[in-house]
Amino acid sequence: MTAPTPIYYTRCPVPTASGIAFQTGMLAEAFEDSGYTVPNIVELGPAHQNVHYTHSIEMFMREGGVAPPVWARANGVDSVLLGITFMEELQGVFVRADDDIQSVADLAGRRLALPVWPKLVFNFWRFAAQKGLLSALSVHEVPATDVDFVDIVEGWDPSERRNVGRDDVATPARCEYRGQLQALLAGEVDAIFGKGPEVALLRREAAGRIRLLYDLRTAPSLADRINNSTPRLVTTSHHLVETHFDATVRYLRTAIRAADWVNANPAEARDLIARECAIAGDEIETYLEPAVAGQK
Repeated sequence: MTAPTPIYYTRCPVPTASGIAFQTGMLAEAFEDSGYTVPNIVELGPAHQNVHYTHSIEMFMREGGVAPPVWARANGVDSVLLGITFMEELQGVFVRADDDIQSVADLAGRRLALPVWPKLVFNFWRFAAQKGLLSALSVHEVPATDVDFVDIVEGWDPSERRNVGRDDVATPARCEYRGQLQALLAGEVDAIFGKGPEVALLRREAAGRIRLLYDLRTAPSLADRINNSTPRLVTTSHHLVETHFDATVRYLRTAIRAADWVNANPAEARDLIARECAIAGDEIETYLEPAVAGQK
């Protein structure tokens, strides 16, 4: 008997149809008796954890932030864009609670944090922070040359939270902004950028010592609201599309089915999304647009 062909899926710890399909068992059900399996990419072991960013294997499906696929493509990877989802999420510029700054315009002459992640093969966090801060400055007509950008090291490996399984998805996540938060509270920088559901972990750790100065969701231009997770992409390899077309279609149909399930089961979906993002269910609409259930 021929062993089934694996198509490894990988997702970001943000709301995705792939995450819902995995958590509900739809992926396993859809590929049952198909000649394929769809294992979590973590089953390839630590040596392949960077596939999520590099797209360096042919048999994969990825759903997540836009920056890594663009970076991989720019590095010559023969990847394919299969779908785009757009979901507004909090994109905030944060300052100390006791700072009397009133507007992003007041950041002129101040120090803004940009994260350095030595353990990431591609520092998408820096892209997100730089894009968010530059957009906020642009909206308020502050030239980038009027601020000082300061490198702040974030030393741990965020891959520990990516592609978690059904059981360990409930394991508490670490705050991805810890180094930047410490620098902000110590007065080494005057503002940091945080986005999406992970801001809930930032605020929890800050315990009231920071405040939101500006949320880019209110920016009038779509271009200013574009960031790593806005939009999100579904990508794969040309090889998979060309040689396993039926399996590619099956995967996408399952993702659409998962999105439809979210619409039909908003309460259950909210709980699953909260678990994926390591936040409480009642925090979802604080960090994601209210119509989260309608995205597909």
